[in-house]
Amino acid sequence: MTRREKIIVGLMCLTVGYGAIELLLPRSRSPLSPPAAAQGGEPLNVFISKVADAIRGGGPGGDLVGEKAKADWTRSPFLEIGGKPGDADDGKKPPVGTTNGAPPSLLYSGFIEAAGRRIAIINGMEYETGDRLPAGGFVLKAVRPNQVIVASPKGEVVIPLKETD
Repeated sequence: MTRREKIIVGLMCLTVGYGAIELLLPRSRSPLSPPAAAQGGEPLNVFISKVADAIRGGGPGGDLVGEKAKADWTRSPFLEIGGKPGDADDGKKPPVGTTNGAPPSLLYSGFIEAAGRRIAIINGMEYETGDRLPAGGFVLKAVRPNQVIVASPKGEVVIPLKETD
């Protein structure tokens, strides 16, 4: 056994021995008390009970929380699909000269952004900007997280994201 291996085995034995002593022998000093009790504060479970009672009983802030929880929500926060800052897809109307009537043969169902490339999933196939779509002679002009813009000889069409179950 080399000198290095002997040192490592010796340190391991010391560590295991110290762990056994700490585990098996009782401590002579008192265990540390929780910080709240040491500072004269109330225990955590008492504090939580007071907050819960205040909310249930209409204490400070309890009325507001109850009203907000019972009120109908105008929109779900989980349905937002956002792009990068500066994208033109922040809920505004599409650019002038475009239509919102997507051809029935095109379904934009997914978006992938990796390594600086934006890929749209249309009719189950992956397309990048500039690719020609087989349906209707459309060319993919722009890919955004919540919509794609395709161009045809008749003009541009904005196709919104349609999430499927």
